[in-house]
Amino acid sequence: MKFSATVLILIVLLAGVLLAACAPADAPTPAPTVTLTPDACAPENMKAEAQKVHRLMREFDDASVLASNTARTEISPAIAGLQRIRRDAEDLVVPECLVQLKNYQLSHMNLVINTLLAFMGGAEEKVTSQGIALARQQHDAYMLELARVLGLTIVAPTQTAQAETPAAAGDTPAASAASATDTPAPPGLTVTVPGPNNVNLRKIPSFDGPSLGTMKVGALARVVGQIADGSWLLIEIPDQPGLTAWVYAPLVTVSGPLDDLPVVTPVP
Repeated sequence: MKFSATVLILIVLLAGVLLAACAPADAPTPAPTVTLTPDACAPENMKAEAQKVHRLMREFDDASVLASNTARTEISPAIAGLQRIRRDAEDLVVPECLVQLKNYQLSHMNLVINTLLAFMGGAEEKVTSQGIALARQQHDAYMLELARVLGLTIVAPTQTAQAETPAAAGDTPAASAASATDTPAPPGLTVTVPGPNNVNLRKIPSFDGPSLGTMKVGALARVVGQIADGSWLLIEIPDQPGLTAWVYAPLVTVSGPLDDLPVVTPVP
């Protein structure tokens, strides 16, 4: 059987149409999935992100209080604990809006640790007092930055004595920390604890002296004397007339000049 050229062309075209109809249709290309990362610096997320930083700061502050109440010869484990918290703070990844807050935090932690290391090594009180003062400034800067990022206002602590802290084992029971009271401030020169940490009360004007408890942030006490160089102040323990304790002067705020304050010779 012979086919004309026209018929052959028609057959070829028809075969092509049939093959195209039987071929599977191309699967539709799925639209790309877009995952939106929450903005950590958005107001609704800022508090949760800042809390991650502040949680470590609160842990460090608590450990600092314990370290400040530890004898020089036993302070090494306390310093190791502070160093662990600092490493956790260093490893914490924060958004750009919290970088400054983290910087203040690490500066404070480094100053506290270095001061305690110097204290453990037998540094003079002048050196440790400078370190404490600088650490306090960095802590204040941290708190101001925290308030700024959260849109808060910091209120200074009122000058009223705080809850009593039991004296450590082996201390004189009656000579414990300042207790809570609504009694007006005693007359004369007074001291208050500005923070960020509580202040240790000592039986003698020395970091190695037995602890008689602690004076909480915001606590107020009357000053009755000082040592010759003014680095330690003898205070009257609130609500315990006649009982006194020594506090390290750089850690407290005095209501006036110490020029007329009597010099007291410590009793061993």
